[in-house]
Amino acid sequence: MLKRTVSGLVTLIIIIALFLGGAATAYFHPDLFKGIFKSNDKNYEVVEKNTTDDFDLEMPGEVEKRTITIEEVEVKLEELSEFSSYMGSYHVTLEKEEVRYWLEKWKIPGSKNSIKITCDGVIKVGYNIKDIRVQVEDSKIYIALPEPKINDNYVIWDTVECTESNNILNPISFSQYQELIKEIEEKGQEETGEEIYKKAEDNIKILINGFLSEFSDYEIVYM
Repeated sequence: MLKRTVSGLVTLIIIIALFLGGAATAYFHPDLFKGIFKSNDKNYEVVEKNTTDDFDLEMPGEVEKRTITIEEVEVKLEELSEFSSYMGSYHVTLEKEEVRYWLEKWKIPGSKNSIKITCDGVIKVGYNIKDIRVQVEDSKIYIALPEPKINDNYVIWDTVECTESNNILNPISFSQYQELIKEIEEKGQEETGEEIYKKAEDNIKILINGFLSEFSDYEIVYM
C-alpha cells in the first residue's frame, strides 16, 4: 500500500514538473505559440515586430529632377505625325481660251472656245515630323525645324462658278478644265505669298510646346 502511494506521488510530481516546465517555455519563448490563444477569457495575438522598415534619407533642399532622352522627345513628337500647321485661303478668277489650228500654223476662223472659272481654294503648309531634328543637353531641348512645305493645295468645288463659250468646231475638252484648275491652284499659291510659311513656323512651335509641356524642367530652344 505504501509503495502504491509513493509511486502515485512520484507520478504526480513528474506531471506537475512537466506542466510547469512547459508553461515556463511558453512564457520565455512566445514564438512557439504564434497565433491566437486564450488566457483569462481574453484573446491575445503574438505579433512579430518588423525591424526592416524602409529608410530614405533626404538632404535639406533636395529636389528630384526628371532626366529625359532624345528618344522620349521624338516619341512624343511622333504623336503629331505628318500634319499641316497652317491653312490659308485664296480667291481666284481665271479665263482660258483655245483656238484650233490648221497644220499647227494657221488659226481656223470661228473655232475659238473659252472657259472662265471663279472659285475659292485652300493651301496647307506644314512639316513632316521625321524631318525635325532633336538634341537634349544641359536641361535644354534643342529643336531644328526644316523649311516648311506645301502639304496640300486644292479648289473648293462648292464655290466654283464657271462660264463657258463652247464651239461646235472646237468643243471644250475635259483636259481644258484640268489645265485651268491647275493654273488656278498655282495662282492661288502665288497670292498667299511668303507670309503663309512664317505663320506655319509660328504654329508648329505652339504645337510642339504643347506636346512637350510635360517636360517642364527643360527649356525648348529652336535652332
